Amino acid sequence: MPRRLPILLFAASLVLPLAAEEPPAMQVILLGTGYPRPSAERAGPATAVVLGEKLFLIDAGRGVVMRLAAAGLPADCGVAGAKCLRAVFLTHLHSDHTSGLPDLFTTSWIFGRSAPLELYGPAGTKEMAAALQAYFAEDIRIRRDLTEGHPGAGATLNVHVIEERIVYEDSELRVVAFAVDHRPVEPAFGYRFEQKSPGGQAHKVVVHSGDTRPSDNLIKHARGADILIHEAYLPEHFDRVDTPEVAARLKAYHTSATEVGQVAAAAEVKLLVLTHLVPGDPESEKVFLDRAAKHFKGRIVVGRDLMRF
Repeated sequence: MPRRLPILLFAASLVLPLAAEEPPAMQVILLGTGYPRPSAERAGPATAVVLGEKLFLIDAGRGVVMRLAAAGLPADCGVAGAKCLRAVFLTHLHSDHTSGLPDLFTTSWIFGRSAPLELYGPAGTKEMAAALQAYFAEDIRIRRDLTEGHPGAGATLNVHVIEERIVYEDSELRVVAFAVDHRPVEPAFGYRFEQKSPGGQAHKVVVHSGDTRPSDNLIKHARGADILIHEAYLPEHFDRVDTPEVAARLKAYHTSATEVGQVAAAAEVKLLVLTHLVPGDPESEKVFLDRAAKHFKGRIVVGRDLMRF
């Protein structure tokens, strides 16, 4: 009998279920929370999604590389995340969302990106990418052929012109592009990042609104998100700095702080993070918070550059 006990224990151990492996933590870093007006505190619109040593960017506004350098990315990712950069997802082609792209393209190549830059965006992205390569043609020739000997593939862009659908998927992550209402800017997109659990189901979900006014499609794709990152403005700012005609047009294709709260409540998200703030002065932060909280009773954060979630 004493000899059987270890055998029985060993046999029992064979049928015990293996513990489910916990997926790596998905992180969101606000790289830029500003708008077209230059600010020392707020870089242009850009958000990083980090999953292990994979780095994804949503938009690439002014100063994006400088903010990446300050973001505390894993050391193995190299300078400003160059070695970990997997893809850039553009919401639309307004200059405040793309003006940092030239720096990102060349700097990530110079400091370690050896594969083409994977660039996802709406119609017009392919032409923009071709112009970028033409603009840097002489610099690329020098660095590739004469001085540093950097690999030529890294000095190219692989463009994916998107529609509303799954636009990226690997074993850990699914990215869905969905149409938003930024008319007359068409098309414009938001993105839903779904981290997969070992069983393949969505583990954590992050949704980025892009530039938009409220819409049913946005609410549908933000439903139940762990984090909704959403643009916001204060109407009185446009009234103060623009003509009535321009102010009316700007209000018509953006989302006010009050409306953002309504969107978050309708989508039943867990955390609302406000970004692309108009205006971006510290005195306005409480106003943003109070107005969004009129309708959304969950947690709200008024974003600042380099906040991490």
